[in-house]
Amino acid sequence: MADMDQDTNEIVDPTAAVAPTDHATPRKKKARREQHSQDDVPHFAASRAIPERLNKALKLVARCAEIADDNRAKDILLLDLRAATPLIDFFVIATASTRRLANAIAIEIDVEMKKTGEFKLGMEGTEEGSWILIDYGDFVVHLFTPESRTYYSLEEVWGDAPHVDWKAPVLGDPPSVKAPVEVVEED
Repeated sequence: MADMDQDTNEIVDPTAAVAPTDHATPRKKKARREQHSQDDVPHFAASRAIPERLNKALKLVARCAEIADDNRAKDILLLDLRAATPLIDFFVIATASTRRLANAIAIEIDVEMKKTGEFKLGMEGTEEGSWILIDYGDFVVHLFTPESRTYYSLEEVWGDAPHVDWKAPVLGDPPSVKAPVEVVEED
């Protein structure tokens, strides 16, 4: 059954196709800031038993710490998590005085890591800026504002993890990982 359009007094067939009007066309979306969530990289697991990969990860976390230091981050800390969790090898933890500075440091680290061929698996917290996390698979970079660093206190959560001197990193076996003991039976 046809209806009457009250504005034009025309008969309108509800089954007929409706031509789009100006107000029905989609609006252009505002330009959005670049999303830093994930790079397009093939994801594959690297074995922790490969010494070259561990050495590379250690060099990269030291470089991330240097970048943070060059950009006025404070209280930079590297944690060796190999003995604590099978998920990650190292944490870089740093404090930036402002959210804007934390974002700038995160962008600088991401740009530098891409130059070395290391692509992030994800980046979180850039919108809020009080805790920015950049996941590179073998290591994670945490950038905090002073209040957030005190509140979340990652160095206390992972308190058993050995600290690594990022100015002169030395890769060794984690404290809880020991070489296999050879059992010799006597006759």
